[in-house]
Amino acid sequence: MSNLFHVSTRDHSALILMTTLAEAGGKFISLQEISSHMQLSQGYLEEIAAVLKKSGLIRGKQGPNGGYRLAKRPDMITLEEILIALEGPVELVDCQSSSTPCPVSSKCASRNVWKIIQQNLQKTLRETTLASTI
Repeated sequence: MSNLFHVSTRDHSALILMTTLAEAGGKFISLQEISSHMQLSQGYLEEIAAVLKKSGLIRGKQGPNGGYRLAKRPDMITLEEILIALEGPVELVDCQSSSTPCPVSSKCASRNVWKIIQQNLQKTLRETTLASTI
């Protein structure tokens, strides 16, 4: 069976990582600890953490008591920021992107339907912070 709106394992794992860090209250948490607790690959979490760190959403610290923590308060990080850091802009269909103009957009009956769905999804992601998920 196909999933029309499917969240990737990468995005799901990133949200597990971010909500775990939000619950930690500013403490550094090792990826090994998260990996063990959530039964996720540590290597996979390291790849995700590198992207989130590069985007400024988390900070890392090496050595004893090292690990990762959020770079901002949980109420200042939205789900939209996290997903954009990982995947780029949220676009359900290519024609909703300004960078991919559709030659039949003026005649397309479904374009507005997808636009409404995309706008509602973006609004929800923009309004949902890590603080509201923990």
